[in-house]
Amino acid sequence: MSLDFLAGFTIFMLALIIVVSLVPGLLVGLQSSGIDYDAVAYRTGVILVEDPGWPLYPAWEQYGAADKDKIERIGLAVSRETPNILLSEKVNALFDAGLFSYPDDYHGRVIFGDYPYSFNISLTRSDGSVPQFVGAERPSGYGYIRRVVMIKEPANLTVNCMNPDYLANPSEATQTFTVQLDYSELLDPTIGSAYQIDPRAEPVIVSITNFGASLNGTSPDPTLRKVRLSKNGVTLNLPDYTVLDPAKYQLSVDGAPVNLTPGLPVTGSIDLRLEPAWLATLPLDQNSILGVTYTFDDSPPRTLLSGTHLYDYDNTTRPVLARGALEVAVW
Repeated sequence: MSLDFLAGFTIFMLALIIVVSLVPGLLVGLQSSGIDYDAVAYRTGVILVEDPGWPLYPAWEQYGAADKDKIERIGLAVSRETPNILLSEKVNALFDAGLFSYPDDYHGRVIFGDYPYSFNISLTRSDGSVPQFVGAERPSGYGYIRRVVMIKEPANLTVNCMNPDYLANPSEATQTFTVQLDYSELLDPTIGSAYQIDPRAEPVIVSITNFGASLNGTSPDPTLRKVRLSKNGVTLNLPDYTVLDPAKYQLSVDGAPVNLTPGLPVTGSIDLRLEPAWLATLPLDQNSILGVTYTFDDSPPRTLLSGTHLYDYDNTTRPVLARGALEVAVW
């Protein structure tokens, strides 16, 4: 037997051994595709319920469709310290078809990986409200994860004009009523983020009701001339006061949407919602005092509503955390 034959046979056997040892590794992806999908679903669920997303301030959910390229990661948690407690503003942004397009805008932000996975993400609340979802219909086989969560809704303040604490005898034609938010008190670090009132992340909601109880005797309905914002007592000069923009604020007088300079009579109620995306653009920090001042201007004065009311932990209504289930399916 020649040396050439022995050398060739030896090389052949070594090559055969190497190929045989590699074959199981080549088949792993085919044998465990279901496990891979489960892993992707699990990873996606963890990101959504345990991470607040990025950017943080301003928060990713405050970016509009024109700036969504700045959103690096979608997360729903109130903070990293509150896993499984979701912020409603983040939840609504996740399912906003006007902000994100399925599936492209979700790949790289929440469904990470080079493979073009299909998916379905849904949130069902225990209160019976309509479930929210994004994605395609689930096929017969898919990876799956279900997380039980709590959802944090924003606080709100209701001022009842029947309360004599808010009324005073008018001496001038111009009457003002101010709602005041002290950021240093609201952002008290000893209060857990799941229970904090945080104007940087949640809307400021104020309702003034039973307006007829504030009338000066038999006067006709008072005129709401304007609503203005201030920082530490100094009025902020903003161009938005005369522009009706629901992405920044919603003001309604007796149910009718108006801008912040309405000049309309008030019969029953004034409802105001300031969006955190707008407040984040204002020169406010954690030590600021934000004032929201309602100005009524009639001669003789028609309303007794006056003074300053605090938007704080004693006066606001803070909804209890709502239960729900977040489901992620990937295939």
